[in-house]
Amino acid sequence: MSTDARAEAGVLVPRFGSRGKAWVGLLAVLVLVGLGAWIYQLQQGLAVTGMDNVFSWGLYIMLFVFFIGLSAGGLIISSAPKFFHSKRYDSLAALGVLLSLGCIVVAGLLILPDLGRPSRITGFLTSPDFRSPMVWDFAIVVLYGLFSAGYLWLLTRRDLAKMGSRLAFGVEDTPEGRERDRKRAFWAAAVAIPLAIALHSVTGWIFATQIGRGDWFNPLVAPMFIMKALVSGLALLLVTAILADRLTRFRLPEALVPELGKVLGVFVAVHVVYLVAAERLPHAWAAHFDFWSITSAFLVGDTVHFWLWTVVGGAIPIALLAVPSLRRNVGAVFAASVAAIVGILFEGVYLVFTGYTDLNIDAAPGVTTGTDYTGFGADIWATAGSYTPTVVELAVTVGIVALGALLVTLGLRFLPLQPGGGTPLGVGSEERPGADADPAVADGGRGVESGEGDPSS
Repeated sequence: MSTDARAEAGVLVPRFGSRGKAWVGLLAVLVLVGLGAWIYQLQQGLAVTGMDNVFSWGLYIMLFVFFIGLSAGGLIISSAPKFFHSKRYDSLAALGVLLSLGCIVVAGLLILPDLGRPSRITGFLTSPDFRSPMVWDFAIVVLYGLFSAGYLWLLTRRDLAKMGSRLAFGVEDTPEGRERDRKRAFWAAAVAIPLAIALHSVTGWIFATQIGRGDWFNPLVAPMFIMKALVSGLALLLVTAILADRLTRFRLPEALVPELGKVLGVFVAVHVVYLVAAERLPHAWAAHFDFWSITSAFLVGDTVHFWLWTVVGGAIPIALLAVPSLRRNVGAVFAASVAAIVGILFEGVYLVFTGYTDLNIDAAPGVTTGTDYTGFGADIWATAGSYTPTVVELAVTVGIVALGALLVTLGLRFLPLQPGGGTPLGVGSEERPGADADPAVADGGRGVESGEGDPSS
């Protein structure tokens, strides 16, 4: 069907405007720069990164854990209402799954540069050692990514059919079909929730089973990973939904903002207050036996990463979200959500850095500090090292994150992310104030062709 024919039929092919093209162009440039940096790393080896034999996990794994949490939390938050047959949060379900898909793509791709040689990925397929948590993590990341893509299609396919999109793959928009999909969405949510929990629990167990690392060898690591997934996933969903509401045709019902802000505040409090206490108090008690030593070891952070996590990511969001008048302010909820995401990011930095500086292995020889393949400089033995990301690592990482952002941008542009979004606004339909259906459209922007007010346009 031609563009003119589609316009006459009430359906217009969404297009990017000037600002949208600039945004997509910027993301494409960052992806290309990251690809070039990765090719350089492949040629020179992992020696061009800041990692060494002591600090064998760096920026790639830090952000792998971070994006795994974002993805798992987003899927849990989006699926829980559908599992309990609540329609109140239907306007956010598809957006949450889209964010989950984008984040799991980023997380999965971050594994490749960390492996050094991409050919090593075949070992997970040809000779998996099922005693290794890494094998289980690789398997569930792949399964989770495929499931998220299918789940997103299930939530949007009837509206895709309504707008005449080829992405409907022959599915027709009928009342009976929508009712069947509603039931299928319940079963999909029933699979999504335990799958997301398993995804981040397995990631947590990779750390928790490292007996040589004092801050990792802890049964609470997996539960803490699940809580930080809920915090970061809900915070990312709120940030994205608020921005999309301001800059695209996506509509975030204002009544949901204080409600979700309250839930986010509870999640942050449980994670940063209760679980941190449960994790740190036994360590403080074991190390010191007088009251002040225990109290100071428990309450006083030992690194800037700890304070960025607990104060920026904990105290500030709780203060903003605990006051009802502030919680009704979209700006306050937005600021609290951003602070929570920053806090979770630095929790990951804290986790990795303390794991490599606080060892359960005190005796020599430890491990070598060498970074080169030639053997030179690899004869000094140590039990602790230092790490700073290199420009190569930063470029590769930014490129991968930009690819995830590009995926989400295209989803906002081409997918009907809210119920009733199958017909672009202004073409064959008019917005009705107070209408039951959310007035989201496939093109995701206020101006279908001009892209006015749309960062993806």
